[in-house]
Order: sequence, then structure tokens, then C-alpha cells
Amino acid sequence: MFYKLAISMLCLLMLSGCWSRRELNELLIVLGVGVDWEDGHYLVSYQVVNPSEISNQKKAGDRPPSTLFQGRGRTLFEAARSVTAEAPRKVYMGHLQMYVIGEEAARRGIKELVDSAARDNETRLDFNFIVAKGTKAEDVLKLYTPVEKLPSYSMQQSLKTSEKNWAPTIAVTLDEALNKLSVQGDELALTGIRVIGSPDVGETKQNVETFMPPSRFRYSGIAAFKEDKLIGWLNEKESKGYTDITNNLDSTSIALACGDKRFLGVEVSSSDSKIKTKVVDGNPEVEISIRTEGNIVERTCTDIDLSDPKTIERLQKETKQSILANVEAAVARAKEIKSDIFGFGVQLGKEHAAFWKQIQDQWSDEYFPQLKVDYKIEMYIRKTGTTENSTIR
Repeated sequence: MFYKLAISMLCLLMLSGCWSRRELNELLIVLGVGVDWEDGHYLVSYQVVNPSEISNQKKAGDRPPSTLFQGRGRTLFEAARSVTAEAPRKVYMGHLQMYVIGEEAARRGIKELVDSAARDNETRLDFNFIVAKGTKAEDVLKLYTPVEKLPSYSMQQSLKTSEKNWAPTIAVTLDEALNKLSVQGDELALTGIRVIGSPDVGETKQNVETFMPPSRFRYSGIAAFKEDKLIGWLNEKESKGYTDITNNLDSTSIALACGDKRFLGVEVSSSDSKIKTKVVDGNPEVEISIRTEGNIVERTCTDIDLSDPKTIERLQKETKQSILANVEAAVARAKEIKSDIFGFGVQLGKEHAAFWKQIQDQWSDEYFPQLKVDYKIEMYIRKTGTTENSTIR
């Protein structure tokens, strides 16, 4: 009997209870974080949820669905703690969705930002990093957004949808950013976001009271980093090439000229790329193989006979040339700014470890800009639509 009692007491002692629990009404749920660099200090913006304004059980009031709290400091931790001077509750980062970095902060370096986010035991690894292009991160987080009430959620959904169906965007998470910043021979690249229209109007409720919001966000270009500093931007064409080379392209559209200001539409339905490296006479070389499949989705030129196999062959060649132009432009831009955003160096290290150890310190500034790159592209058009040659003239 005593033995059973002793075991029961020991089991009770091992139960710690909810010693660290915190009630929801004691927290500020953070969905978006923005970091800017101003006058030698970090400006950290927290976009937090107003629960009563997004509840389906209560009619929305006059308050916005989210609120922005800000803090300044010489370090990120100091800036975060200074928020408590005005925030009524402690911020909670467990539901963070978007981390927006101002362009000036990105050019200064983001190691501290990524390191600080990774050290927080409340944050998860699946939120996305983006760079505010030509504007401040706080301006992006202040926008009233249509359809979705919460701006950070709207941005995250738009980023994921664009990554799958467009091409010049990539959804990079915290763990992926950490990996890129932790190795030599693979630089970080993040999607850019810009504010269209007036930011002042965007932070008022008037922004969502018209059919076309006067101010809105749009993903634009890819930010290329060298080590941890933003060094340059890829345009739309170069960004498409980047996602294709790095095997991040799921689907996109290609327009082929077929007449006077007329284009034939090709939807890329799948794309698979592989990178191989070799060393020839002491010089590294890279071969990029891309296998793409697509469908004809738009035929504005009626003189194109889609039932003719020769026509399909010609369209495949033209589509292949468009893909080649994109990837060549991406590689040329990366070489120009000396940023190996494709991870050629990492692949070289895997396949030729001894050679990589000899040159890794000179890779970015000497070997990568002079790197010989060969392209092997295959393009197959699988479908031409249910009507093939339309009767429309």
C-alpha cells in the first residue's frame, strides 16, 4: 500500500501544470513584422490583430482589423522592448506570417534580423521574408487590403498564389533564409513588394471603399543579396529565369508574337531543372538542364494551324527561345552584381569537393563572374485546347 502511495506522489510531482500558460486576452497576436533603418536606429513595426473586428459573431465597428505598434532601438531587442511603452499587452509571435524588410535595412545587412527571429522561441520557421522595394516596411504593413481584412494574411496568400501560377516571385521562409546565409556558394534572394499609389490614402478606410483601391501592394522583382546585404534587383524577365533555374517554377505564361501586336498564349504547366558542374583545365563550368511542358491557351492569330504537327514544332522552338532568354538574362544579371543566387557554388562543392575547397574564397568575385554556363532546354506542347482551331475569324 505504501509502495503504491509513494509511486502516486512521485507521479504528481512530475506534473508541472500550466506554469507558462498565457491567456489570449493578455496577448497581442502579431501577424506581420516590419523592420526599417532610420537615423542609426531600427524601427520595428508590429501588425497585431483586433479580434473584435474580424469576428464573424460581431458586427464590425469603426476600428481597423489590425493595429500597428512601433518601437525604436539600437538593437532589434531594444526596439522590440520599447514597444511596451505604448502596447497594452505583450506581443506574441507564434502566428507570424510576414516579415517585411525595408530596402535601406536590407542594404545595411539582415544577419541580425534573421538571427533575432530564429532565437525567439515563440516564432515558427514557416513565415515568409520579403523586401519593401523603394519604400519603408511600415508603409506596406499600414495598407487596408480588399477581400482579406488582415493585410499580412492577404500578402501571404498573394505571395503563395503568385509563386505557383506566375513565376517572378518566391516564398522564402525563415529556415530557408537561415540555410542560404549559413553556406558559402549560395546567396539569398527574396521577393520584392512595392506600394502602388499613395501610402497616406492606403492607411485609411477609404482605400477599400472603391472598386479599385487607390493604394495597394504588388510583388515586383527579386532582391539579390551578397552575403547578407541587398546588392541589386532582378527585373521580371530575370526573375522568371531565376525561378526556372532554381526549380521554383510551377506554372507561368509565355506570350509568342504571331502578328501585328498579336500574341499566342502558352501556359507552362510543369518545369523541372537540374544543375551539373564540371572542372575543365582548372576552370569550373555549369550545365543547366530544363525540361518544360505547356499548353496553348490563347490563339489570337487565326492563320496558325494548331492541327499541323510542324506548327507545334515551331511553337515549341519559339517557346524554348523565350525560356532561354529568361535564364540567360538571370545569369548575366547575377554575374554583373557578383551574387551566386542560384547555388552553383554549393553544387560545385558537392560534385568536386577538393576543387571547391581551393577556390571557395575567390568564388564570388573571381570565378563566378567568369563562369561558363551551358543550357540544355527541352520544351513540349502537350495540349492545344478542346477546340484546337477555333471557328472564330
